[in-house]
Amino acid sequence: MKIKIIAFGSITAIMGKEICLHATDIVSMKEALEQLFPELSDRKYAVAVNMKLVGTNVLFGQNDMVALMPPYSGG
Repeated sequence: MKIKIIAFGSITAIMGKEICLHATDIVSMKEALEQLFPELSDRKYAVAVNMKLVGTNVLFGQNDMVALMPPYSGG
């Protein structure tokens, strides 16, 4: 599946603001991103699929939009 990945915060310094790649699920997406951008393997980040935070592996549908967000805190 071709997915659009949007980066936020400090992650944009590593991979830019946006990238498209082929992946079937979150695990394969992370593997592909870490091959393209090895610095990501040392980073913690949250993943949202179609504007919903996910904590488990999710299968992608065609043209899904994924967001990568660095850790954040509220106050």
